[in-house]
Amino acid sequence: MMKNLLKTIPVMALALLLGNACTNDDVPSGKVSIKYAKLVLKIGLPQGFQDVDSLVAFHVKVHNVSTGRDSSFTVPNITREAVTEGNPPTVTLDTLTIAEGLYNVELEAKAVYHSRLKTPCTVRGNLMNHTIVQNGADVASSVIVNLFSPNMDNGFVIAEIHAARTLRPSGDPYTGDQYFRITNNSDTVMYADGLFIGESAFQQMIHQDYKPYILDKETPLQYLTKVPGIHGKDKKYPVQPGASLIICDNAIDHTTADRNPNSFDLSKADWEWFDESTNPRVTDIDNPAVPNMERLYTYSRTIWGPHDRGFYAYVIGFLGVDTRTYLTDKAYQYDYSYRFVYGSTSKDMKFHAVKVPNTWILDAVVLAIKDMKKWNVISPTLDNGYAWFSEVDHDKNRYGKSVRRKYNSRTHKLIDTNDSQHDFETVKANPWYVFK
Repeated sequence: MMKNLLKTIPVMALALLLGNACTNDDVPSGKVSIKYAKLVLKIGLPQGFQDVDSLVAFHVKVHNVSTGRDSSFTVPNITREAVTEGNPPTVTLDTLTIAEGLYNVELEAKAVYHSRLKTPCTVRGNLMNHTIVQNGADVASSVIVNLFSPNMDNGFVIAEIHAARTLRPSGDPYTGDQYFRITNNSDTVMYADGLFIGESAFQQMIHQDYKPYILDKETPLQYLTKVPGIHGKDKKYPVQPGASLIICDNAIDHTTADRNPNSFDLSKADWEWFDESTNPRVTDIDNPAVPNMERLYTYSRTIWGPHDRGFYAYVIGFLGVDTRTYLTDKAYQYDYSYRFVYGSTSKDMKFHAVKVPNTWILDAVVLAIKDMKKWNVISPTLDNGYAWFSEVDHDKNRYGKSVRRKYNSRTHKLIDTNDSQHDFETVKANPWYVFK
């Protein structure tokens, strides 16, 4: 059972600051003042938190989805009510006064364990697209933000994603030079045999009430490919500490005059994904000198590439079963639907994807247009933020850009907090960039 902390800063200050922060910026000049609502903010304590003695250094971030306005507050050692038993047990932070609207709420704190042998660790909470409206002058709505412990173990991490493509000297978009860079962020040799890359089935610009909901335990994928071999058995592809792998679309020299001098030479990539197209007019390029990935699933009837405006999430990991079992066992198939309603017409829209347990995933990066993340297309335990290379939809300046993980020159490690908004930066794409 968690113990109460000594009160050092009144939590009601959050409400006052938040209300003031929204007052001027969310109301256009000359317009009628918007309404304010009261929100009781609670945290949920899932199973596994019974050894936590206290939660300290709370950081609360409230994002107004409609205006793009962020309000952030750090309140150390805040008082919390005694734990209220339930499923899950909850702790009430306090009541916030906030402008009506659509909001995302993020929490981060340090968990201090009862045993001094355990090092305090980061815990987070995430609530997406919650509508806050006034229920009456003195009536407050209530939300519970469940806390979780992100997995931030060192190992293989996604170091860079180039999805935006490049521009030819003529100004036309060029296709075929997209890539992923994956780095061994540990201090030991790791083996890439069986390493998979997957693209989420859900995307940022379309948010529906998909059923059945599985994101808390599994991740639906619309494209899945892997390095040849079996993880834990084969050791054909060692990766030294700090070394990287380049996995790309077409492993050729794209900089030749007949292609795109503004692109990259990917002929020395480690692997390329190759798609057998069902349309003879749309075919892939295969460099026999570079090994192909093994495609496990695709939604496309032609060729695949990561979304060039950044709508999806990408995951890497290892299958927990052999390839044959994965492809034939219904446990890894995902049939889902949502109810389409337009006027008096309604229809169940049905879809299919594959899925992997979240425990198989080593790293994940959510992509979205800047300030336009609408919902969690994967579990926030995998990535609590997002990275971006487009400032607006159809951004003409996105070409040639990538998202690259930041580097800690003190530890000589890539920064990995499972929050891509903190861990990544938007840069000029370069598959051979030297971290320093």
